[in-house]
Amino acid sequence: MKVFLAALTALLLCTLSGAAQTEQLTTLIVGATLVDDVSPLVYAEKTGMFRREGLDVQIVAANNGAAMASAVLSGAYQIGKAAVITAFTAHARGVPLILIAPGGVYDSRNPYALLVVPIDTNYRTAKDLDGKTIAVPSLHEFNQVVISAWVDEHGGDSRTLRFVELPISATPAALAEHRVDASVLLYPALGTALDSGKVRVLAPVLNGIAPRFLLSAWFSSKEWADQHPDLVGKFARVLETAAAYTNNHHAETAPMIAEITGIPLTTVEHMVRTTCATSLNANEIQPVIDAAAKYGAIPQAFPARELLYDARRTDAASGH
Repeated sequence: MKVFLAALTALLLCTLSGAAQTEQLTTLIVGATLVDDVSPLVYAEKTGMFRREGLDVQIVAANNGAAMASAVLSGAYQIGKAAVITAFTAHARGVPLILIAPGGVYDSRNPYALLVVPIDTNYRTAKDLDGKTIAVPSLHEFNQVVISAWVDEHGGDSRTLRFVELPISATPAALAEHRVDASVLLYPALGTALDSGKVRVLAPVLNGIAPRFLLSAWFSSKEWADQHPDLVGKFARVLETAAAYTNNHHAETAPMIAEITGIPLTTVEHMVRTTCATSLNANEIQPVIDAAAKYGAIPQAFPARELLYDARRTDAASGH
């Protein structure tokens, strides 16, 4: 009997050990600003897509791209998400950040960011903005670049624009009170401002860059990516597969986005949702690099491929 119990105990221990090994996951701390372009990440985490690839993805809310870049470089996060211009700035300074997966894209067929002006102004064209005061969240960043590009492309003179730094939360009131003349707003702030009846749309200003381009992306340090090509490959493939689903299932993903962002569900259900890319394409990044260089956000342009992780090496290492 003792021999039987010992054998049974050994068998159970082996079974439990094997199960533990099967369930063993690699933890990835992933930082992100919690806006609509996290839809694929949240969907993949909640539905077990990452776990099926052996990944335990832990999502951490972050305030801005610069903070996320610092956290990734320090090793506090393995992966972060930010506007692509954050990666451009890092690249220009020799900081070894690398893009590993796509985030949100701007598509002129689905504009969720628009240039707005006070409703009682007579501004109708780009030239009407010459000499005017424009609110942007940060000086010499993405919004300033896109507004400058659109104004020049449509007959105005961006050199005459007066840009002032103003938080998005304070911008609608500043517009209504004529303390600023124009600004770019995104949903949900855009929807709330339009519903107030105090502002109106002047133009889909992001078209000044290109009809379609990458707005945000997931990045890591080059050192970490080089050391973990299998994890990079798994993370990117899951995210791209999830994006193909979330792009076409807004009703199903609205409660999930409302929960993680804190945006009311009714607002999420009625706002223009972000389209997320299903591949990391240098051609969808290059126009933003060129515009950022032209308008002084970065010192000079460079080939977008310099920012992209070598997918061929990743696939070879992971057996795909």
